[in-house]
Amino acid sequence: MSTIFEKNIQALMKTNPLLAAEIFGAKNENIEIVIQGEDNANLNLIDKKNYLPLYETTPIKEVSNTYEKFKEKYAKYPILFFFGIGNGILIKMLLNNPIRKKIIVIEPNIEILFTVLNLIDFSKEIEEQKLLLFLEKDFKYPDAINIISNLDIILFVKTYELHINTPYYEKIYKNDILKINEIFLRAIKQAIINFGNDTTDTLIGIEHSIKNFPEMLKRPYFKSLIGKKNSDVAIIVSTGPSLEKQLPLLKEIQDYVTIISVDASMPILEKWGIVPDFVTSLERVKETATLFKNTSKQFQEKFITLHASLQHEEVLKNSYGKNLLVMRSFAYNRFFNLPKYGYLGVGMSAANMAYELAYLLGFKDIILIGQDLAYSKEGKSHANGHPYMESYKENDIYIPAYGGKGTVRTSRVWNMFKNFFEKDIYETSQKGVKTYNATEGGARIEGAIEVPFKEITKKLVKPVKKKSIRLRNPSHNTYLKNLQKAYKKALRMIKIGENTQKKAEKLFLKVAKEFDELIRLNQNNELEKINFKYLEKLSKEIDKIKTLIEKEEFILTYGETITSYLINKETDLAKIQVKNPKTNIEKKAQLIDWIMNHKEWLFMLAGSINAQIIVVKRSLPVIEKELQKEGLI
Repeated sequence: MSTIFEKNIQALMKTNPLLAAEIFGAKNENIEIVIQGEDNANLNLIDKKNYLPLYETTPIKEVSNTYEKFKEKYAKYPILFFFGIGNGILIKMLLNNPIRKKIIVIEPNIEILFTVLNLIDFSKEIEEQKLLLFLEKDFKYPDAINIISNLDIILFVKTYELHINTPYYEKIYKNDILKINEIFLRAIKQAIINFGNDTTDTLIGIEHSIKNFPEMLKRPYFKSLIGKKNSDVAIIVSTGPSLEKQLPLLKEIQDYVTIISVDASMPILEKWGIVPDFVTSLERVKETATLFKNTSKQFQEKFITLHASLQHEEVLKNSYGKNLLVMRSFAYNRFFNLPKYGYLGVGMSAANMAYELAYLLGFKDIILIGQDLAYSKEGKSHANGHPYMESYKENDIYIPAYGGKGTVRTSRVWNMFKNFFEKDIYETSQKGVKTYNATEGGARIEGAIEVPFKEITKKLVKPVKKKSIRLRNPSHNTYLKNLQKAYKKALRMIKIGENTQKKAEKLFLKVAKEFDELIRLNQNNELEKINFKYLEKLSKEIDKIKTLIEKEEFILTYGETITSYLINKETDLAKIQVKNPKTNIEKKAQLIDWIMNHKEWLFMLAGSINAQIIVVKRSLPVIEKELQKEGLI
């Protein structure tokens, strides 16, 4: 084993152990190393299986020519995507650019990757995660969404291109290149939706979360549930049109399995005499309360309900029995530093939440039923008994059907839920979890094992009665201590926002004034009077504001809100940022473009901070009232 290979593998073990193990066990039988001439950099690799060299002429010239093109066009691109590592020299040269934050490489041939890692030391770049390596055969949508969702990368998605390292890859792997490109484009679309979700929803979530602190902190810790599975098999019950056919068998085996139901399935399960162990409820809208109103108090008292802490007070008023509130993994929730009450609900639906719960409880076998994520053949959106039925929409799409036979019609929202399932299933499978889709209808969920419900329960379910789960409320003193902590954190949140908002507004007025001046000079054909020194000064002030909002405390407190507001503007600004002007005129034009586009950016930044300050202040009286009762204010 070469020293270089050993260093590279050790670095990979820290960042991608599965890939490290795969490469470590690989053998090079089909790639021949050829040094053309006396210069070791003139390195070619010959694919003996396909009788093709990676470089058609002189490798050093081809790499140099490609590098010069990248130096000219992509010098300011912090993120680059490559299909193929080539001989590794181009990638190494591109990583030397201090602007470069990450290069993502998808390599289809493990023997090429094995050979390159024996020849070139990438250990530092791999360990610092500046170089992300993947094998094409293993690269899936969940990998892509994890990459694109990184804040360093999401801002530059509008500059995305999948570069092909050498013509060799196009000749052999054309279809694979198209497939990888489609995966990245799908991930980009989803990531933009995730980051750029409705800002109103974000603010409603913050307001409800703070108002619900007294209720949440009186209830049992969510962390007390982790690892406490009460049977060997978890069954997640959703409300797809196919659910009804699975309910007779579920009723038979309910004493021997852990049933995790979404809130919408509660009324249906009650009618069938099936008692879940857990119910998950995620939506922040008042209408969710209907699901609890349609379920009797006596029935609700038989199971544990997990509410997202951002739910509407009307939902909590109609939830009875053993229930607890759990924070979703949003930055603002982490700022309050109450980890025992979090974190659950990374996905977008109560079913995604239920799946996360099953994993955190410790289940290795998880069965999905009623998880159609598509309309039935008759056009039904949900199972009989569900209070809401949806109709086809014009922008609905068709996706692969359960069993891989044909397609089914789904909504864009359900498709997002499916994306989250596929990501979660992929990640849990790496930790030994098996997910069985026993829905027997609807959409195909990649990564889940499709199997009939009767068959999989016969195989996995043993006639052993499940255990009961007990929950304990915190002491009154602990409750008060945590409530005081939350109150102080909320006040700190307001202070951070007000300080940053003032600076953003002050700079906005300067930029807005200069914006108007630039328009006036342009209209009067007096562009020679532009004060570029002042524009450079404004640009530096913008940089200071950006440094300020990149600080950890600000990201935790206001990151969710400003990202919702600014994500599309930021991705547009990134296109200006990556331009590489050659002439003085081009540089001045870029500077003007940069300043003028930051007028709206600063306005939106100050506005988003102000909107959050308003909802935090509006929420505080609920906590203050509780603390006043105890004489703590």
